[in-house]
Amino acid sequence: MIAAVSGAGCSRTVSPEIRYVPAGDLLDIVKDFQRLGREDTYRFPIPKDVTGVNIMKATLVRLDDYEKKNPGKFTDIIQFNKALALERLREYEQAATFYRKVAETEGRLGKEAAKNAEILDSFLLILDRPLASEDPFEYIKGLDEKVIAWNQLITKHQGTAYEFLARVEEERVDRAKVAFVEANRYRLKEGNQLVILGYTQLSTKHRQSKNIYRFLLDFGDFYELLAKEYASQYDPESLSFDLKTFELFVKSALRLYNEVARVDGILEKIEAQGKIEALRGLLEKTTRLSR
Repeated sequence: MIAAVSGAGCSRTVSPEIRYVPAGDLLDIVKDFQRLGREDTYRFPIPKDVTGVNIMKATLVRLDDYEKKNPGKFTDIIQFNKALALERLREYEQAATFYRKVAETEGRLGKEAAKNAEILDSFLLILDRPLASEDPFEYIKGLDEKVIAWNQLITKHQGTAYEFLARVEEERVDRAKVAFVEANRYRLKEGNQLVILGYTQLSTKHRQSKNIYRFLLDFGDFYELLAKEYASQYDPESLSFDLKTFELFVKSALRLYNEVARVDGILEKIEAQGKIEALRGLLEKTTRLSR
């Protein structure tokens, strides 16, 4: 069908800018979306279309536009692809609603839509689980239970798109756990060590994630924070200041920043380079004061 559409227009002169015009044909919209929309969004960012726009968001706009111009045509195909785009944007409730609408039809997509809606319902059950707000340890326990639940879905849906969607959700909970411990480190016994352990586990477990460089920068930022807190607590010009302790925090941060700065083609590289220069300046100034 695609070949037939392509062949039908081969005798015309096509403007070089035509690819930037919003697609008016449903086949073109769906074809481009399915070509770019299959990426593993745990390992890779959501792809951009030729105009540089998030392909999921762009597809939703184009499907809405097509639907307005062609009311009542190919409703099941439109709703099914809207659901696909929405679930990859983590809008699971909206996606499940569209899947259920498709499942109610007698079209060939009905069975698959019903199955997908059921899977997304299991996602929503985990997301909607309440977390204890009074006791920090109960809150962490609740997060751990969510991680276990997501891990079970990862195993259950291995080899499908729902595996990487579940990995995205598991990763978000793991990051939230570290953020919570960091925010409450003064209330916890050996809180700083717990944060370091949390970042270590996060960056090890999610080494394949698209967010790994962000995690490494955040980990480095925490070591930099410890260095600054130490210099604030113990005046570098005083006898109580231990330069080796300060340097230990700084070197740990620089190691993480340098790991990111050595990687080409990532947005975090420039940020890491800036952090390295700033931290080296802090180290030089503090070293001079401590002499």
